Amino acid sequence: MRLADDDRGRIPFALVGVLLLVGSSTFAVSLATPGPSPVDRSADVAADRVDAEATAAFRVAVRDAATAAARDPVTLAADTDAGSALDGPDTFRRYLRLRIFLAAREAIGPVEHRRGASVARASFGQSVESVPAAIDRVSIAGVDDGTELRATIRGLQLEVDRDGRTLDSRRVDRSVTVSVPVLALHDRTEAFQGRLDAGPIEAPGLARRTTVGVTAMAQARGLGQYGGLPISNVVANRHVALSTNAGLLDAQRAAFGRSDPDAAAGVRAATLQTGVTDVLDPRTDPRVVSAVTGQLPDPNSAERADSDSTTGSLPATKTVSVGVNGTADEAFLELLRGTNGAESLESVRREGYEATVSVRASTRTIRNQRRPSPRSPGSGWTLASSDTSKEVSVSGGWSTRRISRTGTESRRLYAATRRVTERWHVERTWEKVNETPRTTSASWRDVHRVRITGTGRLDGSRAPTRSVRPLFDSGGAIDGPNLREAGATSRALVSDLGGPDAVARRAVTGGRTSASQRITGDRPADLDAWIYADVADLRDRVRDLSVEVAASDAATGHANGAARLAALVRDRRRGLLDAPRRYDGVADRTRVAARAAYLDRVLAGLDARAGQTRAQNAGIDRALAAKGLVASRVNDLAKLTPEAPSPRTDLGGPEGARGETTLIPDGDPAYLAPAPVEGTLVDGVADDERYVGLAVRNVNVFSVPYGDAADLVTRTLFGDPGRVSLHTAGQSLVAADRMLETHPDPTLRDRRNVLETKVEASMSDVRAVAIRTLARETSLARDERRRVVRRAFARFDGPGERAVAATDGSLARETASVAVEARPRARSGSAAVAEDRIRVALRVDLRRVATSDRVRVPESAVDDAVSSTREFVEREATSAAERATERGISRATNGTVGGIPAGLPISPTLSPWVATANLWIVESRGAYGRFAVGIQGGESTYVRDGSAVALDVDADGVAESLGRSERVDFRVRTVAVAVVPPGKLGVGDTDGNTDERSVAWSDPSPGPRCVTPTGQCPRE
Repeated sequence: MRLADDDRGRIPFALVGVLLLVGSSTFAVSLATPGPSPVDRSADVAADRVDAEATAAFRVAVRDAATAAARDPVTLAADTDAGSALDGPDTFRRYLRLRIFLAAREAIGPVEHRRGASVARASFGQSVESVPAAIDRVSIAGVDDGTELRATIRGLQLEVDRDGRTLDSRRVDRSVTVSVPVLALHDRTEAFQGRLDAGPIEAPGLARRTTVGVTAMAQARGLGQYGGLPISNVVANRHVALSTNAGLLDAQRAAFGRSDPDAAAGVRAATLQTGVTDVLDPRTDPRVVSAVTGQLPDPNSAERADSDSTTGSLPATKTVSVGVNGTADEAFLELLRGTNGAESLESVRREGYEATVSVRASTRTIRNQRRPSPRSPGSGWTLASSDTSKEVSVSGGWSTRRISRTGTESRRLYAATRRVTERWHVERTWEKVNETPRTTSASWRDVHRVRITGTGRLDGSRAPTRSVRPLFDSGGAIDGPNLREAGATSRALVSDLGGPDAVARRAVTGGRTSASQRITGDRPADLDAWIYADVADLRDRVRDLSVEVAASDAATGHANGAARLAALVRDRRRGLLDAPRRYDGVADRTRVAARAAYLDRVLAGLDARAGQTRAQNAGIDRALAAKGLVASRVNDLAKLTPEAPSPRTDLGGPEGARGETTLIPDGDPAYLAPAPVEGTLVDGVADDERYVGLAVRNVNVFSVPYGDAADLVTRTLFGDPGRVSLHTAGQSLVAADRMLETHPDPTLRDRRNVLETKVEASMSDVRAVAIRTLARETSLARDERRRVVRRAFARFDGPGERAVAATDGSLARETASVAVEARPRARSGSAAVAEDRIRVALRVDLRRVATSDRVRVPESAVDDAVSSTREFVEREATSAAERATERGISRATNGTVGGIPAGLPISPTLSPWVATANLWIVESRGAYGRFAVGIQGGESTYVRDGSAVALDVDADGVAESLGRSERVDFRVRTVAVAVVPPGKLGVGDTDGNTDERSVAWSDPSPGPRCVTPTGQCPRE
């Protein structure tokens, strides 16, 4: 449709003209006629004024509400109708919005302005019937890092009335920004609480810092104890408390940019109280002193963040070395004796000089005439019979004894050729009816060449296949016969076959033409000593091989050093074997075969150790599981390292209304101690009460190597958890003997005597093994052997020291020395071999028996002696510490303080002993009685003290319970690990208190409390 044809909605032009004319006339009249009076603007002025006053009142209400919410926050909603509206992840923010609404409702209620006959009012319209509705009317947001608060109220109703008639009514939203950092205070406190709640592995915070601190102390004090310092309680609750408070300072610094100055001072004071510097030798590494005493850097020191931190390299055993060590000796002795499934060294030497000599003949036809076909003497004749004869003759040829190479490990020792001729003659008889038989004859000749060869081939060997030169001829590495007998053997074999002519004849006519014989050649006189010395040198090299494993992996059953050693030896086997490109005779090949046999025994021993280690690791896992620990998590905890300290920071920026804002935390009590503090020092707690802000517990897992936890580790290997290793029993006896020298206590002496009887019984087995070993390895007479053992044992003072010497190898060394002195003199080469063999045999045999199950001592005998010794050890150690201010502790005690073994030896059988480890389960539960965060030079303070909050929400004159603020509290459960080198007394708590609990750690609900019958804290 065209526009011209569309008449829908059209107005006639005539009508438009009339409207324009009338409108212009009316406008002209209005301009010409003046009004009767001025316009009344009072309503507009009243509306503007009430709008401004309402906004100002709202601003004041927001400021007051924010300040009050910080002073009395609600973080945990009450179980009431009003409180349920606050429940959720943003409880505090919902509470703050409610307070803003209530304050705004109260502030805006009286806002009214009159102007002339007009009245303007501000209100929230209809009454708010529910708390959720009130909260929904307000929204809040932080500005400039939360240092300012922007609040918006929705649905503010403005009305203007005149003479009882509403002129205007509208609903508006109003937003204001106030410089009250309530959100920053709350959010940073929540961040602080988050750091207190974080797991030690999952996130940085208190638990991680406590773990690192206690582990450093445990390791440093453990090394001191290992070195002989009188430290009976490696990890005490005071150390846990100090590390916990240092961790709280770090968490404050990270959350607020500053830490509580009073808390920092408290940590410094506690450091001095916790310190034991006066009992540390002046030569001790200063880092050890620092870790032992807990002298941590001032968390508020400006230098702390800028200093070159060495916390990543605290004086701790980060790794332990796992060496082949005694396994090298065991493999060597097994090779010498051919025991435990090993091929003996003698058999290896014999096999090296074994070869197979063989003789065989080969034939080649050089002339082959055809047998003539029968030829009939005429027609009608038939062949009746045929008679063939042969004449064989052997002639010509040559023979040689020259040795020539036929293969890598074979030689031709003999060769001969012969010409064998076969002369054939046949006579055939023909018959014909009625005729006399006729005879025809024919002759022909076959000629053969026969080669007779004598070959020598070395038998198989552990040595890699290489060319051997010379071979089957004198010479080589030590200029021996070198299997030269093989040539004569080959000729003898040919002779036994009848000689070369007979062999050649049989090669053509049929019969035996080959023979073989295994021979064992004569060995050079010096071969045995030469090979022994070479394998002994390899033994010493292999013994020194080691791998480094993380100490924490070893302590938590995550390391298998033996398996890694086996892999290392396999990887280096070619280099250790050191086979030449060409053997210098049979002796050289035999030497390498002996090395190969030895390395096979080493690998078998390491594989067996790896299996025992796997069993021990499973035991460690069970022991930790029995304590509620997961081994993998303990291992992760042990590997935690210190973090860089957080720098000092402020909130906001210079462009904001407040500018840069400094938050200052203030905890009461500032230092959370396991001991009670007076209520006068804790805001929020009645002055006449005492408050305990920290409950601490630490449990030493392997307090002694024969405790329940260690039983779980060793049960797989020994089966009987009621018996103790000879090493531990010997150490305990030594400790009791030393204590009796200065404290002749009858009970201790009786218990010591019982233990001595048990140890002596076990040592009788060690004595018997030593005598048997001498009988096997020497030519000493029976009485001489007993005399040697008696003299060696007498070099150690008492059965306790002899027991320890039996397990650490010193008894074997002394016995070997005495035996070497007593044996008859021999020529130098054989003497060196004999002495080395005696020493190795005694090292291995005595170590095996001293760490075997049959010499283990009843646990009860050791326990009784240790329990009596312990109290004297601690008493003497305390006295020595008081006397050692200016002298080293070793001089102060003058060797009178005995020791008590502790810790878990990381080794399936103490042979080899890799390290000694111990673990402490550390728990702390704490809470500030009152924790406040203020602004430097400001008026706002955010307080968390557990106070309940109630407000009149529905304006009925009755306050409804909204909830309360949660105290800033924490719970930490972690593990500290200490590892020391093998030997000595190990590491661990030896004071008898393996489960140390502070005063506030009492079942069923350990934790911070007041010293009242209920543990509740009456408020001020």
